[in-house]
Amino acid sequence: MSTALELVLEAGDITEARADVALFKYAQSFYGVSGVVSQRLDAVGVPKSDLEAPVGDARFVETRGALTAPLALFLGTVRLNQLGYHEIRQLAVRALKALESRPGLRRLASTVHGPNYGLDEDEAVLALAGGLVEAFQRGTGPETLERVTLVELDPRRALRLRKALERGLGGTPGVQPLPGGGFRVQRMSAFVQAPPMATAGTTSMQKPHAFVAMPFEPELEDTYHYGILGPVKSTGMLCERVDQAAFDGPIIQRIRERIDTAKVVIADLSMANPNVYLEVGYAWGRGRPTVLLVRDVKELRFDVASYRCIVYRSIRDLETLLTRELERLG
Repeated sequence: MSTALELVLEAGDITEARADVALFKYAQSFYGVSGVVSQRLDAVGVPKSDLEAPVGDARFVETRGALTAPLALFLGTVRLNQLGYHEIRQLAVRALKALESRPGLRRLASTVHGPNYGLDEDEAVLALAGGLVEAFQRGTGPETLERVTLVELDPRRALRLRKALERGLGGTPGVQPLPGGGFRVQRMSAFVQAPPMATAGTTSMQKPHAFVAMPFEPELEDTYHYGILGPVKSTGMLCERVDQAAFDGPIIQRIRERIDTAKVVIADLSMANPNVYLEVGYAWGRGRPTVLLVRDVKELRFDVASYRCIVYRSIRDLETLLTRELERLG
């Protein structure tokens, strides 16, 4: 049995990952990369019906050259609006358990689940990695498993997620950094995960969170990651934001649920995005504390113009003003 597991996070395309098996979720429908992969597999003669795993089930299929990995594993999960941090942690455990039926596998590749459909990206990757490490420590998985690669398509997000893993695994007994990045995790009889990773996917839903409503546009990405995310994280809250390119039934339901339980809703009204106004209206209707932001008052629409907004001139300016506002709200 392998006594050590390499855990790395790389920027890249999961369809091109060099691994023995690539892991995907089937959230009772095809979304995102799972949808792309299902189309590729269908094109080489693997019908989508072969991938449609009921909740708790697993489907292995040969990829027939559609992916670099020769084997794909689809795990059936709950629907997307119900898929939270705990389910992601359990997905990792279930994946290693399912792989036991395929002896000889050495390398597993997986995408990072959660950020685009509304979960805090740090908490999501720590839940996934925490489940993998926990399962490995308990002896779950193929005896030959040596490496797990988490693949993130966005290079900038990959860099941020690596830092999150460093916080979750750094300084943990039995864990050593690899020269090229990542970690080598040794099997130990008494493995104790650092608090960020130990709680991710176990007590995540008890942690306070902020819900961010803003256009999902490239020009506002730095605004979110450097002007909003930092102030929110400094208060100890998770920061959740939904990719508005995925506005369908399950996603809208998730938005409602996470606004209902948010400690604060932060809405950037720049670019006058109608979905953002919809979320603000829902937050007001539910009585949630709401902080409004805008780059220029000329971008405000409807009667929101009569409400107090934080008008920011730069990302640094936003960081300072939002920090003060969150401190005021307590």
